[in-house]
Amino acid sequence: MSLRSVLLVLLSREANTGYGVGRLLHREFHHLWDARLQQIYGEFAKLQEEGLVKAQAIAMSNRPAKKVYSLTPAGVEALDEWLARPPALHAAKDDLLVQLSCLERTATGVIARRLEQRRDDSLTEAASLRGLILNTPRTDPDYLGRLLALEAALARTEAEASWCDKALPALREEAERPRTFATGADRLQIAG
Repeated sequence: MSLRSVLLVLLSREANTGYGVGRLLHREFHHLWDARLQQIYGEFAKLQEEGLVKAQAIAMSNRPAKKVYSLTPAGVEALDEWLARPPALHAAKDDLLVQLSCLERTATGVIARRLEQRRDDSLTEAASLRGLILNTPRTDPDYLGRLLALEAALARTEAEASWCDKALPALREEAERPRTFATGADRLQIAG
């Protein structure tokens, strides 16, 4: 998935400004995608260049005109083509897990604190997702997909918090053991 696809989805619901799309992205898709306003405006420029999005300038009193973006027929077609393709496998990019995989080179207490922070962040995110789920209409078929996506994100977030709770005791136990770290030069001498 790309920011391009996310923007096409959001504009398919309603025309909006770049700032408005950024707020929607943060409010409705923060569990799926993150982008800064600069990235959103950059992607809108590309989408406009490709003829998938058009922008209408709306005059504002005492402020510069704002641009309201909407899908063109070609944009609707591009969105439909993307929706028709099977999604790519989910590829997580997680700095913490990569750092954890190199635990032998890192202070265990530092990684443990980072894992505690991840657990706390996951619990906060889970609470936020529960609130979104409660405020999503359950009887309106137009919201079924959003509701299911929120529930999947909640399950993933709760699983991450649970995994952190299981991993932390092992890290704390390891942190209590005395460790020495070999420098690069020491490792070369040992190897050779």
